[in-house]
Amino acid sequence: MKRAGRVLGAAIFIVCLAACGNTTGQRAAASPSPVSSPTPDAVTQKYVALIRSYWDETQAADIVVNSSNVAARVCLGNAARYAATDLALVDPAMCRERAIALETVQERFLVELASTPAPQRFAADDGVFRAQVPKAISHLKAMIAACATANNQTIHDATTAFVADLIPAVTDAMDDVDPATRHI
Repeated sequence: MKRAGRVLGAAIFIVCLAACGNTTGQRAAASPSPVSSPTPDAVTQKYVALIRSYWDETQAADIVVNSSNVAARVCLGNAARYAATDLALVDPAMCRERAIALETVQERFLVELASTPAPQRFAADDGVFRAQVPKAISHLKAMIAACATANNQTIHDATTAFVADLIPAVTDAMDDVDPATRHI
C-alpha cells in the first residue's frame, strides 16, 4: 500500500511538472522578462510638447527682427550677452517689435496652459509658469509703453523686470519639464 501511494504521489508530481512545462523534474529557471523603458503617458507627452512649443515660439519671437542677440542690444543696451550696458544701443522701435512678438507668445502659452493639465510630477513647475507668466505679460506691456516714450533708461528697466520674471524661475522649470533642451 505504501508503495502504491508513493507511485501515485510520484505520478501526480510528474503530471504537475508536465502541465507546468517541466518534464525533467528539475525546478524551472525563471526566464528573464524583457526590460522595457517607461513610456510617458499621454498627459505627460502633451505637457512636455506644450513646454517645447512655448520655448520654440519664444526663441522665434526673440529673433523677430532677424538678428542674434538683438534683445540684449535693442532692449537692454548690451552689445553682447555679458557686455556692459550702453543705453545708446537701445532701439525703441525694434524693442517694441520684439516685445509685441513676445507678448503674443506669452499670452498664447498662458491660454494653452489653462487647458493642459500638468502631470503630478510637474505640479511645482506648473505653479511657476502660472505665477510668473502673467507677471511677464505685465512687464512686456510696460516695455511696449516705455518704447513709446523713447526713454532708453525706462525701456531698459522694463526689460530688466521682464527678464527677471522668466530667468531663472521659468527657465529652471522648463529645464525640469524638458531636460533635453537648455532653456537660456
